[in-house]
Amino acid sequence: MLQTAPNIPYLKAAWAAFAGISGANAKQSYEAAGLSFTRINHSTLVRKNEVQVSTMPVHYTRHELRVGFLGRIENEVRKAVAEMDAVFYGELCLPEGHHLVIELEECLRMLRRRGNRTLSILVEPDGSAPLAACMRVEMRVFLDAPRACLFAHGADATTQGWVDLLEDAPKRARTPRADRYAELARLISITLNDAFASFPRTQLAA
Repeated sequence: MLQTAPNIPYLKAAWAAFAGISGANAKQSYEAAGLSFTRINHSTLVRKNEVQVSTMPVHYTRHELRVGFLGRIENEVRKAVAEMDAVFYGELCLPEGHHLVIELEECLRMLRRRGNRTLSILVEPDGSAPLAACMRVEMRVFLDAPRACLFAHGADATTQGWVDLLEDAPKRARTPRADRYAELARLISITLNDAFASFPRTQLAA
């Protein structure tokens, strides 16, 4: 089955809609939150700034509306992760003895419970054998738009503890932004591949 791309305009609008009636805005009116409603037969279409963000029954609670937003957001997040994972598989050169860990289920659990909007993707030792050089990477990916913050550190016999592999990287490399999640993954792959290659005793996997 073909995986469709995430709907970026929807993600931005749905997160804005969710924020407008949650947390400090939990008692804000729908009008103040920028939400509009259209009843069609036995359903209610919910829009945020002309973008349809949910379809609800005729009668619903504010809590049910929030849950509805998060359910659709979760579907789009899964699409974004699949899109990024496919790019990493083909373009990210993992150091020998390391693997990629996408903390998707923990991310979705926190999304459902708290409306969390970040996903951690890690590169870390896989534990298969002792390593001359170790890497620890966190890609903190935001789920409201294709953007991220990167943290990468390495250690070997020549270092005293962990060193920042992105110390000399420009801000746009540490905090990349893109129009699509696939493009974001490509930008991240370029930055990390350069960082891995520059670390003295790293042996890149074939």
